[in-house]
Amino acid sequence: MKTILTNCLRKLIMFAIPGLFIMASCEEELIGTEPVNTPVNNFDYFWKTFDNHYGLFEVKQIDWNGLYNQYRKQVNDQMTDAELYVVLTNLIVQLNDNHVNLYPTNSELPVFPGGVIRYENEQLTILKVQKDYSLNVVKNYVPNLKQQTEFIRYGWLSDNIGYLNIQGTDSQKDTQRALDKILSELQNTQALIIDLRGHYGGMDAVSQLVAGYFSQETKLYMTSRKRNGPGHNDFTSVNEWYVRPAGAAPYTKPVYVLTSRFTQSAGETLSLALKELSQVTFIGDTTAGGLSDNPNFEMPNGWIFSVSVGDYRAADGTSYEGKGIPPDQFVRTDKEDLLAGKDPVLEQGIARARQ
Repeated sequence: MKTILTNCLRKLIMFAIPGLFIMASCEEELIGTEPVNTPVNNFDYFWKTFDNHYGLFEVKQIDWNGLYNQYRKQVNDQMTDAELYVVLTNLIVQLNDNHVNLYPTNSELPVFPGGVIRYENEQLTILKVQKDYSLNVVKNYVPNLKQQTEFIRYGWLSDNIGYLNIQGTDSQKDTQRALDKILSELQNTQALIIDLRGHYGGMDAVSQLVAGYFSQETKLYMTSRKRNGPGHNDFTSVNEWYVRPAGAAPYTKPVYVLTSRFTQSAGETLSLALKELSQVTFIGDTTAGGLSDNPNFEMPNGWIFSVSVGDYRAADGTSYEGKGIPPDQFVRTDKEDLLAGKDPVLEQGIARARQ
């Protein structure tokens, strides 16, 4: 790229007058020609983008070249969009990655997966709609629930137990103002429940700030690195993430964190930070298992897809990608519970907080 850029600059300096032609030539050199929109080219572009950018081949022990040989022979230029969609989504499934999605933006074909992938023992389940948590049912237990920001709610349970519900990440400043207020009000509770079951993601730095309100010391909780070259092992240097005390007085009484299969992305990096704190216990279901950043790319046919480019790990080096973070105590709320107005996961958190 540096050589190409130098050549373009040299051309611009030497031939300033016919600039339109020079710029067009430089653009072709810098970004290349647009691939022709055919099923074969779309498949090859899709596969090659993952080959150049996906960060989890080694972690998940994926033979990406072998998968190319398996699926490329199913593609031809006479196939329909629907047929190509089937091949691409079948290929996606092999990655077992909740952060890999396909958006057929100019088609009536559905988004894939559009939910949480659970791929165990060679069996695939895609959870498109969350059926193990309902904020309306939570309100049966927290009738005084207050909404502080777009993503943060709080209130009081029985027996002087605090409740904090986080469903995403607001801005740093809004989060800091909200938690300063909320934890000053909840400071005298005997225990606190943090509900992350509807936390679908957001900004990792905000999750890092949230965890700091429960920490008395600086502790490593996560490392991350990102693909930066064509080789499957080409990565940036490791970035270390630390949870640091935040707020006037960190909450150090018992904390019970509720998670579900839909706790994902920045909800999972928040979970990694909270797991490093001695007063925290996790209750519920295993998290989604999708922690990496996932930028979007566009195929020649206009379809958009996302690629997990990072390798995020817990402080001890464990990768939870494709597996999820397990709770300390496994409890699951199902659809029938919610229809009955019951929340067994929250009930178990309350029972533990009363002890």
